Amino acid sequence: MYYKITTYFCLLINLLLWGSLYSQEEYIVNHSKFMQKSNPSYFGFNSLNKVGVLYNTIKLNEYDKLDNKYFFGTMTFQDQGFSLGVDINSFKIQTTGLTTNLANISYVYKLQFDNNTYFLPAVTIGFGSSSVNPGNLIFEDQLDTSTGFINSQSIDKLAPVISSINYFDLGASFILHTDKYLAGLTFKHLNKPNTSYNKEIPFEKPIQISLQGAYEFDLNPYESRYLPRYSYLYAYGSFTKYGDALLIYLSQDFQLGEFSIGISEQAASLDSFALNNIGVSIGLAVENFDFGILYNLPFQSPGIVYSPSIFELFITFDFSIYRRNKRGQYNRLQIDNYY
Repeated sequence: MYYKITTYFCLLINLLLWGSLYSQEEYIVNHSKFMQKSNPSYFGFNSLNKVGVLYNTIKLNEYDKLDNKYFFGTMTFQDQGFSLGVDINSFKIQTTGLTTNLANISYVYKLQFDNNTYFLPAVTIGFGSSSVNPGNLIFEDQLDTSTGFINSQSIDKLAPVISSINYFDLGASFILHTDKYLAGLTFKHLNKPNTSYNKEIPFEKPIQISLQGAYEFDLNPYESRYLPRYSYLYAYGSFTKYGDALLIYLSQDFQLGEFSIGISEQAASLDSFALNNIGVSIGLAVENFDFGILYNLPFQSPGIVYSPSIFELFITFDFSIYRRNKRGQYNRLQIDNYY
Protein backbone atom coordinates (compact mmCIF):
# COMPACT_ATOMS: atom_id res chain seq x y z
CA MET A 1 0.00 0.00 0.00
CA TYR A 2 2.67 2.44 0.98
CA TYR A 3 4.56 2.10 -2.32
CA LYS A 4 1.85 4.37 -3.80
CA ILE A 5 2.37 7.11 -1.19
CA THR A 6 3.81 10.16 -2.94
CA THR A 7 4.16 13.52 -1.23
CA TYR A 8 4.35 16.72 -3.24
CA PHE A 9 7.99 17.16 -2.38
CA CYS A 10 8.87 13.67 -3.58
CA LEU A 11 7.01 14.34 -6.80
CA LEU A 12 8.79 17.66 -7.28
CA ILE A 13 12.21 16.12 -6.69
CA ASN A 14 11.37 13.32 -9.12
CA LEU A 15 10.24 15.74 -11.83
CA LEU A 16 13.26 17.97 -11.37
CA LEU A 17 15.60 14.99 -11.54
CA TRP A 18 14.08 13.64 -14.71
CA GLY A 19 13.78 17.13 -16.15
CA SER A 20 17.41 18.02 -15.50
CA LEU A 21 18.85 14.75 -16.77
CA TYR A 22 16.55 14.01 -19.69
CA SER A 23 15.07 17.43 -20.41
CA GLN A 24 11.59 15.81 -20.24
CA GLU A 25 11.86 15.07 -23.96
CA GLU A 26 14.95 12.93 -24.58
CA TYR A 27 13.31 9.61 -23.79
CA ILE A 28 14.11 8.22 -27.24
CA VAL A 29 17.13 5.99 -26.93
CA ASN A 30 18.03 5.35 -30.56
CA HIS A 31 19.56 8.79 -31.12
CA SER A 32 21.34 7.88 -34.34
CA LYS A 33 18.12 6.74 -36.11
CA PHE A 34 16.03 9.59 -34.65
CA MET A 35 18.66 12.30 -34.64
CA GLN A 36 16.03 15.05 -35.06
CA LYS A 37 15.36 14.68 -31.33
CA SER A 38 18.89 15.85 -30.62
CA ASN A 39 19.22 18.12 -33.65
CA PRO A 40 16.09 19.30 -35.56
CA SER A 41 18.25 20.22 -38.58
CA TYR A 42 18.17 16.49 -39.31
CA PHE A 43 14.64 17.01 -40.66
CA GLY A 44 16.29 18.48 -43.76
CA PHE A 45 18.94 15.75 -44.07
CA ASN A 46 19.33 14.67 -47.72
CA SER A 47 16.01 16.42 -48.55
CA LEU A 48 13.99 13.32 -47.70
CA ASN A 49 10.25 13.08 -47.19
CA LYS A 50 9.74 10.69 -44.28
CA VAL A 51 7.37 9.72 -41.51
CA GLY A 52 7.96 7.52 -38.51
CA VAL A 53 6.44 6.31 -35.27
CA LEU A 54 8.12 5.02 -32.13
CA TYR A 55 6.94 3.51 -28.88
CA ASN A 56 8.97 2.78 -25.81
CA THR A 57 8.24 1.79 -22.25
CA ILE A 58 10.53 2.85 -19.42
CA LYS A 59 10.47 0.89 -16.18
CA LEU A 60 10.70 3.48 -13.41
CA ASN A 61 10.50 1.03 -10.51
CA GLU A 62 8.96 -2.29 -9.56
CA TYR A 63 5.44 -0.88 -9.69
CA ASP A 64 5.37 1.84 -12.30
CA LYS A 65 6.49 2.61 -15.84
CA LEU A 66 6.46 5.47 -18.30
CA ASP A 67 4.81 4.96 -21.69
CA ASN A 68 6.26 7.12 -24.45
CA LYS A 69 4.76 7.64 -27.93
CA TYR A 70 6.55 9.59 -30.65
CA PHE A 71 5.62 10.63 -34.20
CA PHE A 72 7.54 12.64 -36.76
CA GLY A 73 7.11 13.77 -40.34
CA THR A 74 9.28 15.83 -42.66
CA MET A 75 8.57 17.39 -46.07
CA THR A 76 11.08 18.97 -48.41
CA PHE A 77 10.42 21.80 -50.86
CA GLN A 78 13.25 21.26 -53.32
CA ASP A 79 12.68 24.33 -55.49
CA GLN A 80 12.62 26.65 -52.46
CA GLY A 81 15.58 24.95 -50.77
CA PHE A 82 14.01 24.27 -47.37
CA SER A 83 12.32 21.52 -45.36
CA LEU A 84 9.66 21.47 -42.68
CA GLY A 85 9.65 18.95 -39.86
CA VAL A 86 7.03 18.17 -37.23
CA ASP A 87 7.34 15.86 -34.25
CA ILE A 88 5.01 15.06 -31.38
CA ASN A 89 6.05 13.33 -28.17
CA SER A 90 3.60 12.15 -25.50
CA PHE A 91 4.32 10.24 -22.32
CA LYS A 92 2.41 9.24 -19.22
CA ILE A 93 3.21 7.89 -15.75
CA GLN A 94 0.26 5.92 -14.46
CA THR A 95 0.70 6.22 -10.69
CA THR A 96 0.94 10.02 -10.49
CA GLY A 97 -1.26 10.65 -13.52
CA LEU A 98 1.54 12.76 -14.98
CA THR A 99 0.93 13.36 -18.70
CA THR A 100 3.25 15.45 -20.85
CA ASN A 101 2.85 16.39 -24.52
CA LEU A 102 5.50 18.11 -26.62
CA ALA A 103 4.98 19.31 -30.18
CA ASN A 104 7.60 21.01 -32.35
CA ILE A 105 7.77 22.44 -35.85
CA SER A 106 11.15 23.08 -37.45
CA TYR A 107 12.19 25.10 -40.49
CA VAL A 108 15.41 23.84 -42.09
CA TYR A 109 17.25 25.72 -44.84
CA LYS A 110 19.74 24.04 -47.19
CA LEU A 111 23.07 25.60 -48.16
CA GLN A 112 25.56 23.85 -50.44
CA PHE A 113 29.24 24.65 -49.89
CA ASP A 114 30.70 22.40 -52.59
CA ASN A 115 29.81 19.25 -54.51
CA ASN A 116 29.76 17.09 -51.37
CA THR A 117 29.30 19.44 -48.39
CA TYR A 118 25.95 20.69 -47.13
CA PHE A 119 25.00 23.03 -44.29
CA LEU A 120 21.56 22.84 -42.65
CA PRO A 121 20.61 25.66 -40.23
CA ALA A 122 17.21 25.39 -38.54
CA VAL A 123 14.90 27.15 -36.12
CA THR A 124 12.37 25.30 -33.96
CA ILE A 125 9.22 26.46 -32.23
CA GLY A 126 7.71 24.11 -29.68
CA PHE A 127 4.68 23.91 -27.45
CA GLY A 128 4.60 21.86 -24.28
CA SER A 129 1.88 20.93 -21.83
CA SER A 130 1.98 18.86 -18.69
CA SER A 131 -0.67 17.85 -16.19
CA VAL A 132 -0.88 15.88 -12.97
CA ASN A 133 -3.97 14.33 -11.42
CA PRO A 134 -3.86 15.54 -7.77
CA GLY A 135 -6.27 12.75 -6.85
CA ASN A 136 -3.43 10.28 -7.43
CA LEU A 137 -1.14 12.07 -4.98
CA ILE A 138 -0.97 11.70 -1.21
CA PHE A 139 0.43 14.71 0.64
CA GLU A 140 2.33 14.63 3.89
CA ASP A 141 -0.53 16.10 5.94
CA GLN A 142 -2.76 13.21 4.88
CA LEU A 143 -0.58 10.66 6.67
CA ASP A 144 -1.60 9.87 10.24
CA THR A 145 1.57 8.39 11.71
CA SER A 146 -0.11 7.40 14.97
CA THR A 147 -2.77 5.20 13.35
CA GLY A 148 -1.23 4.45 9.96
CA PHE A 149 -4.36 5.66 8.17
CA ILE A 150 -4.45 8.01 5.18
CA ASN A 151 -6.89 10.92 5.30
CA SER A 152 -8.92 11.49 2.13
CA GLN A 153 -8.46 15.29 2.15
CA SER A 154 -5.40 17.53 2.25
CA ILE A 155 -5.16 21.10 3.55
CA ASP A 156 -1.78 21.62 1.90
CA LYS A 157 -1.96 25.01 0.11
CA LEU A 158 -0.06 23.60 -2.85
CA ALA A 159 -2.54 20.81 -3.52
CA PRO A 160 -5.10 22.94 -5.45
CA VAL A 161 -2.46 24.51 -7.73
CA ILE A 162 -0.97 21.23 -8.96
CA SER A 163 -2.90 20.65 -12.16
CA SER A 164 -1.43 21.68 -15.51
CA ILE A 165 1.11 23.93 -17.22
CA ASN A 166 1.60 25.16 -20.78
CA TYR A 167 4.67 26.75 -22.29
CA PHE A 168 6.41 27.74 -25.52
CA ASP A 169 9.92 26.64 -26.38
CA LEU A 170 12.44 28.04 -28.87
CA GLY A 171 15.54 26.43 -30.32
CA ALA A 172 18.15 26.63 -33.07
CA SER A 173 20.34 23.98 -34.65
CA PHE A 174 22.97 23.40 -37.34
CA ILE A 175 24.32 20.40 -39.27
CA LEU A 176 27.34 20.23 -41.57
CA HIS A 177 27.77 16.96 -43.44
CA THR A 178 29.11 15.10 -46.45
CA ASP A 179 28.63 11.48 -47.48
CA LYS A 180 31.39 10.52 -45.01
CA TYR A 181 30.94 12.61 -41.85
CA LEU A 182 28.42 14.72 -39.95
CA ALA A 183 28.81 17.46 -37.34
CA GLY A 184 25.95 19.13 -35.48
CA LEU A 185 25.26 21.84 -32.89
CA THR A 186 21.96 22.40 -31.06
CA PHE A 187 20.60 25.07 -28.72
CA LYS A 188 17.33 24.28 -26.94
CA HIS A 189 15.14 26.24 -24.51
CA LEU A 190 16.57 29.59 -25.65
CA ASN A 191 13.61 31.36 -24.02
CA LYS A 192 14.04 29.41 -20.75
CA PRO A 193 10.36 28.38 -20.43
CA ASN A 194 8.87 28.21 -16.96
CA THR A 195 7.68 24.64 -16.33
CA SER A 196 6.74 24.99 -12.65
CA TYR A 197 3.32 23.84 -11.47
CA ASN A 198 3.51 26.47 -8.74
CA LYS A 199 4.04 29.78 -10.53
CA GLU A 200 5.03 31.44 -7.27
CA ILE A 201 8.19 29.32 -7.36
CA PRO A 202 9.32 29.37 -11.00
CA PHE A 203 11.39 26.58 -12.49
CA GLU A 204 12.95 27.68 -15.78
CA LYS A 205 14.44 25.13 -18.13
CA PRO A 206 18.09 26.03 -18.57
CA ILE A 207 19.49 26.43 -22.07
CA GLN A 208 20.59 23.07 -23.41
CA ILE A 209 23.67 22.85 -25.65
CA SER A 210 24.47 19.70 -27.58
CA LEU A 211 27.23 18.63 -29.96
CA GLN A 212 26.81 15.69 -32.34
CA GLY A 213 29.22 13.90 -34.62
CA ALA A 214 29.17 10.86 -36.90
CA TYR A 215 31.42 9.06 -39.34
CA GLU A 216 30.60 6.16 -41.64
CA PHE A 217 33.08 3.44 -42.57
CA ASP A 218 32.78 1.14 -45.57
CA LEU A 219 33.43 -2.33 -44.16
CA ASN A 220 33.57 -4.06 -47.51
CA PRO A 221 35.19 -1.72 -50.06
CA TYR A 222 36.63 -4.62 -52.07
CA GLU A 223 33.38 -6.61 -52.05
CA SER A 224 34.70 -9.57 -50.09
CA ARG A 225 32.41 -12.59 -50.09
CA TYR A 226 32.64 -12.82 -46.27
CA LEU A 227 30.39 -9.79 -45.83
CA PRO A 228 27.31 -8.50 -47.67
CA ARG A 229 28.24 -6.24 -50.58
CA TYR A 230 26.97 -3.15 -48.80
CA SER A 231 28.34 -3.27 -45.25
CA TYR A 232 28.96 -0.18 -43.14
CA LEU A 233 29.82 0.91 -39.63
CA TYR A 234 28.06 4.10 -38.55
CA ALA A 235 29.74 5.60 -35.47
CA TYR A 236 27.74 8.34 -33.73
CA GLY A 237 28.20 10.39 -30.59
CA SER A 238 26.52 13.30 -28.82
CA PHE A 239 27.55 15.42 -25.84
CA THR A 240 24.86 17.45 -24.09
CA LYS A 241 25.18 20.10 -21.37
CA TYR A 242 21.92 20.73 -19.55
CA GLY A 243 22.09 22.71 -16.33
CA ASP A 244 24.64 21.00 -14.10
CA ALA A 245 24.33 17.71 -15.97
CA LEU A 246 26.54 16.41 -18.77
CA LEU A 247 25.06 13.61 -20.89
CA ILE A 248 27.10 11.46 -23.26
CA TYR A 249 25.66 9.11 -25.86
CA LEU A 250 27.71 6.84 -28.15
CA SER A 251 26.53 4.25 -30.66
CA GLN A 252 28.04 1.87 -33.19
CA ASP A 253 25.64 0.56 -35.85
CA PHE A 254 26.70 -2.22 -38.19
CA GLN A 255 24.69 -2.24 -41.41
CA LEU A 256 25.06 -5.64 -43.08
CA GLY A 257 22.93 -5.44 -46.18
CA GLU A 258 19.30 -5.09 -45.19
CA PHE A 259 20.02 -6.12 -41.59
CA SER A 260 21.56 -3.96 -38.88
CA ILE A 261 22.80 -4.55 -35.37
CA GLY A 262 24.05 -1.91 -32.99
CA ILE A 263 25.18 -1.16 -29.50
CA SER A 264 24.93 2.10 -27.60
CA GLU A 265 26.34 3.49 -24.38
CA GLN A 266 24.93 6.30 -22.26
CA ALA A 267 26.75 8.04 -19.44
CA ALA A 268 25.92 11.03 -17.26
CA SER A 269 27.77 13.34 -14.93
CA LEU A 270 25.93 15.21 -12.20
CA ASP A 271 27.72 15.00 -8.87
CA SER A 272 29.87 12.21 -10.25
CA PHE A 273 30.39 10.42 -13.54
CA ALA A 274 28.77 7.04 -14.23
CA LEU A 275 27.88 4.72 -17.08
CA ASN A 276 24.09 4.55 -17.06
CA ASN A 277 23.24 1.84 -19.54
CA ILE A 278 24.17 -0.16 -22.61
CA GLY A 279 21.66 -0.71 -25.38
CA VAL A 280 21.37 -3.43 -28.00
CA SER A 281 19.39 -2.85 -31.21
CA ILE A 282 18.49 -4.79 -34.33
CA GLY A 283 16.91 -3.47 -37.52
CA LEU A 284 15.57 -4.52 -40.90
CA ALA A 285 15.28 -2.44 -44.09
CA VAL A 286 12.58 -3.51 -46.55
CA GLU A 287 12.40 -1.25 -49.61
CA ASN A 288 11.34 2.16 -48.21
CA PHE A 289 10.58 0.84 -44.71
CA ASP A 290 12.88 0.62 -41.70
CA PHE A 291 11.94 -1.49 -38.68
CA GLY A 292 13.82 -1.53 -35.41
CA ILE A 293 13.80 -2.82 -31.85
CA LEU A 294 16.04 -1.83 -28.94
CA TYR A 295 16.53 -2.77 -25.30
CA ASN A 296 18.56 -0.84 -22.76
CA LEU A 297 20.39 -2.72 -20.04
CA PRO A 298 20.58 -0.43 -16.98
CA PHE A 299 23.54 0.09 -14.67
CA GLN A 300 22.48 1.45 -11.31
CA SER A 301 25.05 2.85 -8.90
CA PRO A 302 23.93 3.92 -5.40
CA GLY A 303 23.93 7.67 -4.98
CA ILE A 304 24.35 8.31 -8.71
CA VAL A 305 21.84 8.90 -11.50
CA TYR A 306 18.94 6.45 -11.60
CA SER A 307 19.00 4.45 -14.84
CA PRO A 308 15.81 2.69 -15.97
CA SER A 309 15.46 -0.23 -18.35
CA ILE A 310 13.93 0.77 -21.69
CA PHE A 311 12.24 -1.25 -24.42
CA GLU A 312 11.76 0.49 -27.77
CA LEU A 313 10.06 -0.24 -31.11
CA PHE A 314 9.96 1.93 -34.24
CA ILE A 315 9.09 2.03 -37.93
CA THR A 316 9.91 4.71 -40.52
CA PHE A 317 8.89 5.16 -44.14
CA ASP A 318 10.69 7.08 -46.89
CA PHE A 319 8.42 8.51 -49.61
CA SER A 320 11.14 9.07 -52.22
CA ILE A 321 10.43 7.11 -55.42
CA TYR A 322 14.15 7.07 -56.22
CA ARG A 323 15.25 5.72 -52.84
CA ARG A 324 13.54 2.42 -53.49
CA ASN A 325 15.81 1.76 -56.48
CA LYS A 326 18.94 2.83 -54.57
CA ARG A 327 17.97 1.11 -51.34
CA GLY A 328 20.61 -1.58 -51.79
CA GLN A 329 23.38 0.85 -50.88
CA TYR A 330 22.16 1.03 -47.26
CA ASN A 331 24.67 3.68 -46.19
CA ARG A 332 23.35 6.28 -43.75
CA LEU A 333 25.27 9.40 -44.80
CA GLN A 334 23.87 10.05 -48.26
CA ILE A 335 23.64 13.17 -50.40
CA ASP A 336 22.07 11.68 -53.56
CA ASN A 337 18.58 13.08 -52.92
CA TYR A 338 19.74 16.72 -52.74
CA TYR A 339 19.91 16.85 -56.52
